[in-house]
Amino acid sequence: MRDSAPRAPDVMKSHHASERAAALVKQAIDVLQCADHAPASPVHAFLPAKMRREFRRTAARLRQGKAQPRYQNLHTAEELADIYERTVRRDEILEQTFADFRRITFELGRLLKENDPEVRSAIEVLIEEARRLAKEHGPGSEAAQRYRQLQFLTWFGRQARFHERRQRGPVSRRAPLVPDHSTEARNQLSAAELLGAPPSAAETVIAIPPEGMDSGRGRMYLRIGIGESSWIGSFARGHESVSTIFMMPDGKHLFVSAEGAGYVIDAKSRTLVEELGTDVVGVMRNEPMTLFIVNHGGVSLEAFGDTGRLWRTEAIGSGGFRRMGITSDALVGEARHTSGRGSLRFSVILATGEVRVGDA
Repeated sequence: MRDSAPRAPDVMKSHHASERAAALVKQAIDVLQCADHAPASPVHAFLPAKMRREFRRTAARLRQGKAQPRYQNLHTAEELADIYERTVRRDEILEQTFADFRRITFELGRLLKENDPEVRSAIEVLIEEARRLAKEHGPGSEAAQRYRQLQFLTWFGRQARFHERRQRGPVSRRAPLVPDHSTEARNQLSAAELLGAPPSAAETVIAIPPEGMDSGRGRMYLRIGIGESSWIGSFARGHESVSTIFMMPDGKHLFVSAEGAGYVIDAKSRTLVEELGTDVVGVMRNEPMTLFIVNHGGVSLEAFGDTGRLWRTEAIGSGGFRRMGITSDALVGEARHTSGRGSLRFSVILATGEVRVGDA
C-alpha cells in the first residue's frame, strides 16, 4: 500500500515556500510604506526620467536667480524650486516602488500557483495578526496603515488572477494614485500676471469697481487665471504697495489686492462681492489653506474661513506687526507698544478673534 503522507523533502520544500511567501508579503508591505512616505507634491502627473531631469535643471535655475516663476503671486522662486525637487524625489521613489512591487508580487504569485496549503496558511496567519494589531493600536496607527496595505496587496493579487484567467493583458505596473486636484484647480483660477500696459481694445476688460466709482485712484491691469479660465481685470489702486491674488478658503472667491485696495471677487462670475479698504499691507494663510488673514495697515487683522468672514480685530498696539505666525489655535506676533517704546507680544485666538497682549 502506498503511503500518501508527504515525504521529508516535500515537507522541507513546503516549509521553505511558506517562509518565503511570508517574507515576500512583508517586503511588499515595506515597499508600499515607502511609497506612502514619498514627498507630497501638487504636481499630480507622474514624471518620466527626461522630465525629471528638466525639473532638476529648472529648480537649480530658480535657486540661482536665473529664472523666476511666471505667476509670482502663487509661489516664490524658492517655493517653486522646492515643489520641483519634491516632485522629482517622489517620482523616483514611486518608480523604484513600482519595480520592486512588481518583482515581489510576481514571485509571490508563482508560489501561490502551487496551491500549497502551508503557504496559504502562513499568509492567513499574517493577515490575522495584522488585523489584530490594527484593532489594538487604533485607526490612525502604523499598524492600521500596514493592515490597509495588506488588504491592498490581497486585492491586487485577486485582480492579477482575474486578468490572468480572462486573458485581458497584464495588470497595470502602477498602483493607483488618487491625487487631490483641488490645489491645481485653485492655481488655475488664481494665477495672476501684472500687465505693464492696458490690453488691446479687442480684449474684454472687467472694471472693478465699475468705472466712476474708484474716486480717481488710478487703475492697474491684471490677467487672472490660465487658459480658458483667464480674464483681465482693471482694478482701482489703493494706498499701499502690495499687489497680490489668492483663492480664499471657500474655493469660490478670489482675494485681490491692487496696491493695497482689497477686493473679494466671485471666481465664477468675476464680479465684485465686497471691498476691503485701501490699506492692505499683507496676507497670511495657514498650511491647509482653511484660514486667510488680511493685514490692514499693520494695525488690525481680518480673518476669513470656508464659511466667509470670521472676525476682524480692533487696533493692536500702535501697529507695525512683525514676527507673525499661525499656530494650531492662534495667530501670534509683535506690534509697537502704544507708549511708543518697545513692542508688545500679542495673540489672536483663531476661533473667536479675541486679542490677548503682553509685554515683549
